[in-house]
Amino acid sequence: MEKMNRPLPAAYLGLLATAAVLAAPWLPWWLLGGLALGLGLAVWGVAKGSSAQAEAGALDHLAGFVEQSLVGVYLLDADRIIYGNQAMADMLGIAREALSDLPLSQIIYPADLNLVRENVRRRLSGELRSLRYGFRFLRADGTLGHCEVHSRVTQMQGRALVVGVMIDVSERAEAQQELALYARAFEASGEAMLVTTADGRIVALNPAMQALAGQPREALLGQLALSLEADAASAGLAQIIQAAEQAGRWQGEYCLQSRQGLRHSTMLSISALRNAEQAVTHYVAILSDLSQAKAAERALQESERKFRAFVELSLVGIFVIQAGRLVYANPKLLEMLGYASLDALPQRTLSALSSLDTAGEPDSLRYTFRLEHCAGHALWLEAHGRHFDYEGQPAVIGTALDVSQRVESERQGRLAERVFESASEGILITDADNCIVAVNPAFTRITGYEPADALGKHSRMLMGQGSRAAFNQDMREHLFRDGYWQGEMRDRRKNGEWYPVWMSISAVRDEAGQISNFVGVFTDYTSRKETENRLHYLANHDGLTGLLNRHGLLSSLRHEVEQARIQREQLAVLFLDLDRFKAINDTLGHGAGDRLLVAATERLRYQLKNRDLIGRLGGDEFTVVLDGIAGPEVAVEVAQRVVRAMAQPFVIDGHEMFVTASVGVALYPGDGADAQTLLKNADIAMYQAKERGRSTYQFFDKAMNAQAFEHLLLENSLRHALDRGEFELHYQPQVATQSGEIVGVEALIRWRHPELGLLSPAKFIPLAEQNGLIVAIGSWVLEEACRQGRAWLDAGLGLQHIAVNLSARQFASGDLLDTVDAALLDSQLPAAMLELEITESTIMQNPQEAAVLLQRLRERGVVLSIDDFGTGHSSLVSLKQYPLDSLKIDRGFVQGLPNDEDDQAITETIIAIARKMRLKVVAEGVETPEQLAYLRDAGCELAQGYLLGRPQPAYVLQSLLQRREPGQLPGAN
Repeated sequence: MEKMNRPLPAAYLGLLATAAVLAAPWLPWWLLGGLALGLGLAVWGVAKGSSAQAEAGALDHLAGFVEQSLVGVYLLDADRIIYGNQAMADMLGIAREALSDLPLSQIIYPADLNLVRENVRRRLSGELRSLRYGFRFLRADGTLGHCEVHSRVTQMQGRALVVGVMIDVSERAEAQQELALYARAFEASGEAMLVTTADGRIVALNPAMQALAGQPREALLGQLALSLEADAASAGLAQIIQAAEQAGRWQGEYCLQSRQGLRHSTMLSISALRNAEQAVTHYVAILSDLSQAKAAERALQESERKFRAFVELSLVGIFVIQAGRLVYANPKLLEMLGYASLDALPQRTLSALSSLDTAGEPDSLRYTFRLEHCAGHALWLEAHGRHFDYEGQPAVIGTALDVSQRVESERQGRLAERVFESASEGILITDADNCIVAVNPAFTRITGYEPADALGKHSRMLMGQGSRAAFNQDMREHLFRDGYWQGEMRDRRKNGEWYPVWMSISAVRDEAGQISNFVGVFTDYTSRKETENRLHYLANHDGLTGLLNRHGLLSSLRHEVEQARIQREQLAVLFLDLDRFKAINDTLGHGAGDRLLVAATERLRYQLKNRDLIGRLGGDEFTVVLDGIAGPEVAVEVAQRVVRAMAQPFVIDGHEMFVTASVGVALYPGDGADAQTLLKNADIAMYQAKERGRSTYQFFDKAMNAQAFEHLLLENSLRHALDRGEFELHYQPQVATQSGEIVGVEALIRWRHPELGLLSPAKFIPLAEQNGLIVAIGSWVLEEACRQGRAWLDAGLGLQHIAVNLSARQFASGDLLDTVDAALLDSQLPAAMLELEITESTIMQNPQEAAVLLQRLRERGVVLSIDDFGTGHSSLVSLKQYPLDSLKIDRGFVQGLPNDEDDQAITETIIAIARKMRLKVVAEGVETPEQLAYLRDAGCELAQGYLLGRPQPAYVLQSLLQRREPGQLPGAN
């Protein structure tokens, strides 16, 4: 088509003028009037003109009107622009001449091109007579614009053409985007927000406000905001609105009540929105839950600076960067940085923020960077931004989040990873199905399995089979119930070796509360287990012969008696004593005597079955337990063999020695229903065998128990002894091994019997335990010891504590706490001076209840000590559960010091354990200076025994304390 460099025909001008009028709904009144006037004059001139000159003038007038129009006017065929006015050329940023014959594809955004072509096609085909729609166009500088077109179809010289106007609506589109941004921010805000009319009716609210009010949006819209008011405890909403109307804004605490009746104390910020005549049209309210966000309270106090109210009160920082300068920062961003205003920001902070102005970068920006807080500490921010026009110039608007905690968490995660890699304990992590997902190097070092061997495999530690199935099931039940389990188990290395481990397993739950992983931390327990087993062996076996000692035998005998009771079987206890052993020991020495005992042990073993129990109770006394016997004749046969074997001569150190054996036999159940009774009766029978000439055996007979009658008399007298005041306390000094000072005493009961004289506890305490009098006697001992301790305290003797033994029955009596409270209250003795001694066996009768009772005693300030440590049933694991202050080494381990290696090992181990557990150690039964010196060098703090002082009446001990020189041992002259 020929270039349009000459005046348009009158028909074209008429169409274009008509197209210009199509834009009327978007033009201001003055421009619309001008168009109408110009078009009217032109049409009038053409219609009424009587000459070519008049027609040409009218056409010129009409052409001038089209060319000077402020909106783009165009004429096009199917795919090309035939004509466009200057306003259209300006809109596209190209020369006017370039419009003629210009393809649509060069000015329309590619994504919208098909839409435009389809609409043009439908116009030209007659499907649509007129249409109004919008699309995006490309400017010559490459920027994108938004426009709306209004067009009609007309026939021109036999051709169907589209005539229309094109209006640039880019600014309106950006405004709509900005309004959409505000709307999204309004909906997504974590702060409760609502908008009311001037008379207080709710017209808009966000989800946070729905949640706070406890009502759906539909129920709240149209309501008066006054309906949300809880009571008169806070300022009335009507007064608040009045204040906001007068001042433009109100902020303060406000009490709101939800539909469910829940009261919310909030920080309310309400602003009045006014029209051009300054009349209030709406109120915007923002409510912050004071219990959740104090930071929001500070942000609310600095709200409304440049953006709208909900932007100013945003919980995220908002900033604008333009031309390399930070031109706006909302109060929240300033708060994050610790500054009051934009002007107060230091240059280094401004430079760091301004560096986010990245011209030419993608439209969406995301950066994480480090700034310095006003207080000097590091602050990590994550910024999200995009390009936009700010006051007509390109800029970057962004939000900033304080991610310092996340960055710190990531740092902690990296640290945890380093700990995971460098930990000395083995660590494995499995998924919920116990499939291993991670192991650390220590896992490989301990188990021998490389990561490639373990990853993807099921953990044997968590999924035991066979004999371990029940154990692992119990462990898994604890994990699912408590989320944690720890304990000892056995595992196998890659080389097939079994080894003990101490394992701690934790369950990790996801956001839904479901277990997602298990984390196991384990330690190779071999060395500690060997030490523990060694200590247990030493505590239960005789160091010389390797046989069970008294403690070990009693424990095993109790088990055998229980099994015999369940199986309804008989068993026999043989109590054996070597005749004339003392003479050999005294004549040839202890070394020869020990070798004789070893030889006798081997000979005894030879006469018995492997399953028969053998124990050495001390000295030359042995005990044999025969289980599952058919009758007494089996015990007779064994006793005869033992007597004959022991009668054969022994050759020791080249000397032929002759000893015989006296054997006592007691049968279960006829001669006793428990281990102690069977041992006692077998012992009585053994003495009967000695009285009958030795080298023989004797069955227990109730008639032979000559001591039974004496016990009966003692028991009868014992029932009245307390009322008659026949008991008295003697006190044995406890001495500091380093200084020699008497720092405490142990109260020991004595019975001054009117006929039998002064009796030791061994004579009557077992009877008191049996008949239950021990509880009353124990209470008297506790009260008397506290009374005496107070008297010594008032006398200024400087004792640190007074120790009192508690019996098993007294410990389990149920009123021990009341007894202790009464004794301390009546005597006014400080609780810290009272030390209560409890045996291991007493505690282990009911470990859980014992732990609770000991804790309640500890809460009263009483000192707690384990008596005869090493002879009971407690393990190191259970011992650490009790609130103890000291351990008392049993005299059985002290008597062999300093020469007996086993006693040395046990004593040193106990002292080492006590040190690790921060417990004081007391050794009893110290009878020689060598024993005292050994204990002192081993680190034992306190000692007592005949070397340091025998038990003695209070007045005697008081006299000793008053005249003794400092540092002088009690036994020294």
